Amino acid sequence: METGISFAVQQWSAWAPSLDSPEAWRLWAEGDTGLPVEEAAPDVRDLPAGLRRRLSRLGKIALRVAIDVEAEETPRVVFSSRNGNVTEMLSLLKSLAVEEPISPTGFGMSVHNSLAGMLSIVSKNRQSQTAIAAGGESLCLGLIEAMTCLKEDPSSPVLLLHADETLPDFYSPFQDADVPVCALALLMSAAEDGEAAFSLGFSGAETRSAPGDPLKSFIRFLLRGEDDWNWSGAEGNWWCHRYA
Repeated sequence: METGISFAVQQWSAWAPSLDSPEAWRLWAEGDTGLPVEEAAPDVRDLPAGLRRRLSRLGKIALRVAIDVEAEETPRVVFSSRNGNVTEMLSLLKSLAVEEPISPTGFGMSVHNSLAGMLSIVSKNRQSQTAIAAGGESLCLGLIEAMTCLKEDPSSPVLLLHADETLPDFYSPFQDADVPVCALALLMSAAEDGEAAFSLGFSGAETRSAPGDPLKSFIRFLLRGEDDWNWSGAEGNWWCHRYA
């Protein structure tokens, strides 16, 4: 099944621990390793101090890559994540367990669309926002949502912001395999004639094997300039094709 629309990538940015420069990402892409897993966060000193204090590590990762993408026209935003700000949610649950007051700020930052909201504040973006949570297929469904936005209005770009991190130890029994600490911001537009573009497709056929997480293979696909990307998820097989 094809989605019925092609898209162009105007700009993109990614961050993961130890991979905070184009050269570091290039060297990583040449190998076949996973993404680093470290307790690190990006430099966000360019954000207002009051905002920085409200951001979890996932928030800093997500806003870092989103701000690094400079759009000529204010884009609509699609935010996707497996678990969102689960560390904030766990903190709230611990407070409830011991009957402590719940922080209003913590509650506001725990909802799944909170990071899209914070991005709209810091970038003064009043365009529409959508938040996606679809398990292992969150990146793929985020792409579908962004392409649907482009089909609805091809004249306006869409920023797909995907961010994830490993679950806190408390939730380790529910941790999916191979989930990286990483974020990707993809500025997408409707493809014009003669422009390098991508098409995305999905088949609901039986999956081939345990897939791991799609994010690292998709970033490697972008970095290497490969023609095809394939990934198998719980719902079926996904692919993306690059063409001129």
